[in-house]
Amino acid sequence: MCTVDSALQDDCISLVQRRDAEGAYLIRIGTLQTVVTISLRRTWGSRTAFRQSHAIKTPRQPCPNWSCAPEAETPGDALRKAIIGLTMHYRKAVGEGHSPAEEWLVPGN
Repeated sequence: MCTVDSALQDDCISLVQRRDAEGAYLIRIGTLQTVVTISLRRTWGSRTAFRQSHAIKTPRQPCPNWSCAPEAETPGDALRKAIIGLTMHYRKAVGEGHSPAEEWLVPGN
């Protein structure tokens, strides 16, 4: 199990603001300046769902990456899952030589 604090210890993100009482975490990915908000909420059955303000679509992806199962057992696990869904694609694209661009972050509905 992951805690919220450990989920935020990702070297590919910078924490802009955390509002634990609201379950809202504002982060930046890598060198991008766009702020991504990840919101957590408890669901029935004691799981935690997450919603993110932006998806990522790097040049190596055919479409923006939105989680198909945006929930986990605990708040920390849900936050970690949301963060990894963003940073994994960012890291791969940068590793392949792509220059980070703000357009990689696609706002949600």
